[in-house]
Amino acid sequence: MEDELRRLVDRALSLGASYAEARYQVDSERVIRVRNGSLERVSTDSTEGFSVRVLYNGAWGFASGPTPSVELAETAFKAARAASALVGRRVSLAPSELTSLRYEVVEGVRLSDVQAEEAVKYLMDLDKDINIDKRIGVRMLSMDMMETRKTIVNSEGALVESRVPRLELFSVMMAHDPSRGLSQQRSEQYGGSGGWELTKNLRIDEDLKRNAETLVKILDTARPIKSEERLDVVFSPELAGIFVHESVGHPSELDRIMGREGAEAGESYMKVNDLGNLRIGSEHVTIIDDPTIPHSYGYYLVDEEGVRARPRVLVNKGVVNEFLMNREYASYIGRSSNAAARASEFNREPIPRMANTYLAPGDWKPEELIRETRNGLYFVSYQEWNIDDRRWFGRYGGLEAYRIVNGELGEMVLMPYVELTTRTLWSSVDAVANDLSFNAGTCGKGNPMQGVPVWFGGVTFRAKNLLVKPPVLGQ
Repeated sequence: MEDELRRLVDRALSLGASYAEARYQVDSERVIRVRNGSLERVSTDSTEGFSVRVLYNGAWGFASGPTPSVELAETAFKAARAASALVGRRVSLAPSELTSLRYEVVEGVRLSDVQAEEAVKYLMDLDKDINIDKRIGVRMLSMDMMETRKTIVNSEGALVESRVPRLELFSVMMAHDPSRGLSQQRSEQYGGSGGWELTKNLRIDEDLKRNAETLVKILDTARPIKSEERLDVVFSPELAGIFVHESVGHPSELDRIMGREGAEAGESYMKVNDLGNLRIGSEHVTIIDDPTIPHSYGYYLVDEEGVRARPRVLVNKGVVNEFLMNREYASYIGRSSNAAARASEFNREPIPRMANTYLAPGDWKPEELIRETRNGLYFVSYQEWNIDDRRWFGRYGGLEAYRIVNGELGEMVLMPYVELTTRTLWSSVDAVANDLSFNAGTCGKGNPMQGVPVWFGGVTFRAKNLLVKPPVLGQ
């Protein structure tokens, strides 16, 4: 496709564009879904096409289609020319070191070689493992075997070809105990880049069994705290993951900071001049976004603008250190792109996105955090999160949670939650463990919506003296 893409770029430049990029992208998938032990769906799907993005007189134009017709370049140029008469802030591109690279993720067992019968059997066996109690009335397992192939060419010399296969499994379990009038739900997403071996490497079967057992345990034994309490709270890597993604990752996207997302996904508590100045956490809090983690769900080595990916330290020892930027937004603040430009499909423009965001490890062992806590609570998993559109005030509800009494785990607590500001959460952190792990997710952003694969995670950590609240249960 290289020659076809260069032809599109050359046509845009001949019309007067100051910059042009062309992308060919194929996304294919096989989806298999099992519900309550019955096969519900086996399907295949594929999207394939070309896109051209051009810059003219400080304005973008974008066009996409199924074939590499020069009309794409002409349409994109016309759109940029029309927009140039209207834009207030002129677009420029930050100087960046662009690359030429061909890479792919090697599969132990190619997903394309896995027969549908084998994948169905795998899900059916998982369903049997979690069908442990009649009160778990809903069990849904959905597997997606995906592959994304891209070729990218731009007018500044970048040439990128990539093939990234991914496996994702999404699970939902809902349990209800009529004697208590209590319902609980557990949903989880597993994913990585690679082949069929990920079904073992991600330890999906072990985790799902434990999730089912936990739901039953909650129905049988969990009791709410009687009133609000100030407690030292130990959060698991799962909680660390949702915290970093929602309260730091999204607010760090520079297009959001500068207002592009304001009418859609919201704004950010961060401001441009906060870089290197705003303290949101203690010295124990370092938060990193790294696309280059091998076999991660959000893996890539070069972004859609041809910039080589690297770890981005969003928060360094509690201080805002780096924004997520593409070349356009980096230019507004006099920086270089840190390769955050991602597009979900061929017909979507690249915008600043997260990849794999996590709370960096410390020196503690997880069991030491429990042992050194006198009066506290241990959040193992969550079933609810809400956050305001500036990502400053958040509410996070626990699923599996336990009292900590004199350094030991005690009774199971029903649906505790914390409501707090981002600064309250991260400033209260006094100890961080070394048990780094990740959960998969599909991060949504943009208009039209773009869902991209991400990991979010981190380590067990402790936050001191947080206000923990009991659930508001039905009358």
